[in-house]
Amino acid sequence: MILRDIIKKNLLLEKRIAQLTANVEIVLGLDLIKTKHTLDQMKMSSREDVIHTRNYDISNREMVEFVNNFTKEIAEGIINDEIHDDVPFVLKSRDWKLAMAIGPHHVEGTYWKLVIITVFPESEYNSFRVGEDQLVLEL
Repeated sequence: MILRDIIKKNLLLEKRIAQLTANVEIVLGLDLIKTKHTLDQMKMSSREDVIHTRNYDISNREMVEFVNNFTKEIAEGIINDEIHDDVPFVLKSRDWKLAMAIGPHHVEGTYWKLVIITVFPESEYNSFRVGEDQLVLEL
């Protein structure tokens, strides 16, 4: 009976998350703050790219598209209280060969502003380092 209640509770939570992500327009305010560090990182070459003599330039458009791919995971993180106001988290994708540190700022209600703190070319040989208990969302 207890197992049935646990399963029922989890299924209801999954259904609620699906309803929220399907019926609510999620508006992400992205402020792309470019410090000298970020500009340097946008042009940084990973070890793998250096071998093939190709720079890994990260454009503004690519940064926005990359974050948009994580919309569902970010929404779930906020709903499940895994993403907290002013506590940076990381987005990583080996397919994109990219990692980002994101600073979430809760503005009001369901509106969050996501500030891209830094970008980093991610590869097998050159991985973005994260904090011990830092939330990492991966695709």
